[in-house]
Amino acid sequence: MMKFTGDAHVDFMSHMRHHHQGGIDMAKVALADGKDPEVKKLAQDIAAAQEKEIVTINAWLKAKGK
Repeated sequence: MMKFTGDAHVDFMSHMRHHHQGGIDMAKVALADGKDPEVKKLAQDIAAAQEKEIVTINAWLKAKGK
């Protein structure tokens, strides 16, 4: 369980980074073990989008000294 800092923006960004990483991890399982091409395409799209969002989140947190 992640702790809250009391700063709503920092908490949102930190928790969303963790949430997005979970989505990427699940997508990797679907890509490695899945058989349905539609699901695999969606998993690939989700992983790519969330990786970009994590880059944005990390940059924001770094700019805030977090």
